[in-house]
Amino acid sequence: MKHIFTPASSRRSFIRKLAAGTAATIAFPTLGMGTGAPRGSALLPSNDNVNEQYWEMVKKQFAVPDKLMMLNAANLCPAPYAITQSVQSMLTDLGKDVSFQFRSQFSKTRQVSLEKLSAYLGVAKEEIGITRNTSESNNIIVNGFDLKAGDEVIIWDQNHPSNNIAWEQRAKRLGFTVLKVAVPSEPKSPAELMEPFVKAITSKTRLIGFSHISNVTGVALPAKALCALAREKRILTLVDGAQSFGMVDLNLQDMGCDFYSGSTHKWLMGPLENGVLYVRKESMDRLWPTMISAGWKETSTSVDEKLCIVGQRNEATPAALPETLDFHQTIGKKNIEDRVVALNTYLKEQLRLKLPQTVFVTPLAASMSAGITVFNIPGKPSADLFQKLYEIRGIACASTAGVRLSPHIYNSMTDLDKTIDVLVNLADK
Repeated sequence: MKHIFTPASSRRSFIRKLAAGTAATIAFPTLGMGTGAPRGSALLPSNDNVNEQYWEMVKKQFAVPDKLMMLNAANLCPAPYAITQSVQSMLTDLGKDVSFQFRSQFSKTRQVSLEKLSAYLGVAKEEIGITRNTSESNNIIVNGFDLKAGDEVIIWDQNHPSNNIAWEQRAKRLGFTVLKVAVPSEPKSPAELMEPFVKAITSKTRLIGFSHISNVTGVALPAKALCALAREKRILTLVDGAQSFGMVDLNLQDMGCDFYSGSTHKWLMGPLENGVLYVRKESMDRLWPTMISAGWKETSTSVDEKLCIVGQRNEATPAALPETLDFHQTIGKKNIEDRVVALNTYLKEQLRLKLPQTVFVTPLAASMSAGITVFNIPGKPSADLFQKLYEIRGIACASTAGVRLSPHIYNSMTDLDKTIDVLVNLADK
């Protein structure tokens, strides 16, 4: 199998160039924030050699072969080749020496990871913990949050099961009420997305749990506004960031949530079996630990030490988090978000142009969407298209409320053109 990554020396040269400010000198067009048509019809066009050449350099940092196309960031991302190599190397070394002495390095690396994660998310190191994935982070909150009969929790019906069914199961045990809200299928503004939550709030509401971005439809909720509303009413918020961590230029302090969860294997493009948990310092006393193992202390005050002690785990994977976060910061969080938005903008425009019969599940307006585009082609079941896209062109995607494409920075505009061509051919059959 032929891989399309550069040699180690070229990778190092690329990172050095990025670190020297190459990324910062690249022009990123200003994006409009209207709620009507999709943003920027001329965003990063395929004939813009400067921008596309840069992103082609980024693409070459991933070991995805030419015959495959990964458009499934909402589920699982390839990691940059250097990250994968780092994990493999550490696993090899660990296989040779499992002594306490050798493994002592992992506790030091974990502290570096926590420092970099806190800087990346704009919060204090003590407010961040490393889990195994978003689901574990969500369940730490669901099962650790103090609730009683008569209390109410509001959730979005598009939440992941770990922030949906998990609440319902705990409610059966403790007797509190779970109110599930739905948003309009064709929202006209972010305010319309907020309205169902506003109407559901009562004097008994203790927490609102919602996905920042739906993995099912691609709808992006106005997280900052929802968190501000909740805080005004002394209601806590749990934001499931599985689809925003690593894609959106986040600052959790600015967002104003009490709890935030995410995974490193999705948009962060990091190692498998790692997640992040944020708990606002002022909300720590509302949680009980749900797992206690060796090393746990009742006197611990940080999120990682009090809530994320899970026993033996694959220590080689969190050891790669610092390098993963450096990769993001070197390219630039805002640059990554702009690129993903540009890819989805272009994708939506080409679908409208070449397949005008397309029915979009994801809002076209960028203010209500992000890195995911979900759509249906009348008469063509999404499950069939999902399978054929992979069989015909090696395009990895998903079938949720329709065909779900979630391109990332390792994808080019040309990749999207090829995907549209396959869809046009399938629609004609």
